[in-house]
Amino acid sequence: MVCAVSLTSVVADIISDITGVETDEMSALQIKAEAFWKPILSAAEDVNMEKHLQLYADAEAVILGLPKENDYVRKALREALDHLKSADDVSFKQALASASVAKEKLDGPTDTTSIGFSFLTGGLSPKNFLKNALKRFTGGGRYPEKLVQHVQQRQADILPVLRGAADVSGNILSDCRLASKIGFDVRKYDIYNDGVPKTPKNADDVADRIIDAASETRSRFTRSITDLVNGITKDYEQKEENAGSTVTKASLHGLHAKIFAAQAQAKAKATVTASSNSIGVCIGCQNSGIGIRLSRSATSQVVDL
Repeated sequence: MVCAVSLTSVVADIISDITGVETDEMSALQIKAEAFWKPILSAAEDVNMEKHLQLYADAEAVILGLPKENDYVRKALREALDHLKSADDVSFKQALASASVAKEKLDGPTDTTSIGFSFLTGGLSPKNFLKNALKRFTGGGRYPEKLVQHVQQRQADILPVLRGAADVSGNILSDCRLASKIGFDVRKYDIYNDGVPKTPKNADDVADRIIDAASETRSRFTRSITDLVNGITKDYEQKEENAGSTVTKASLHGLHAKIFAAQAQAKAKATVTASSNSIGVCIGCQNSGIGIRLSRSATSQVVDL
């Protein structure tokens, strides 16, 4: 009877420990998935087309309103705008494709197969049970195998996105380069050419905005590709990291983020408080240029006097 009770207690402790280990394992798999897919989704959602759409409308209005003598500037702005629109269109579609894949993976289950402990898979005999328990404690469980499988699956899932980016990168970079080049041509047209009509200021302003927008589109696209490759590399390099390390690092990262946010909030609050408690009061003639800064409490005392 005593032996049976002792065995039951030992078994319960082992099950509790294994459950804790497997909780870390499931958490680690979730952390790995989010660390890979969330930056891709964030980068895709960061594509802010509102500003560019406003630029399109403003540029169209300027082009239509240019005098007849500014025919070259009109045609150049039209060409630059068309190249920018083409680059933005392809870049935006690529971002949507990336976001769709990332969102699907983040919304789906982290692991469709169970790696949890089961008496049915482990066997009911004490021998099989203790063997499986020892295997999990010594790192011989299924987590390393599953982590490698997850990394390989993520690489397979992201491959079409990479191929799509590679297929359109030439067009995006070429259109951005031409939009920027033609924009600069507009800016210097009446400076380097004699006998040509003065370019209206609103046309120069639109040319500047097209140049900036093309640079923004190019930088955002190239950065997204670089970040994507870096994410794949990091995911692969950490494919042998144990579950405990992954969970611990994620917890520390979250703690550091909270501390940083709290410090920033406290600093901002202190700045506002300091500003509200200090005002400038000029004593004497306004033209004397003599100013004395008093605290709010000191100012109230002056008023009382």
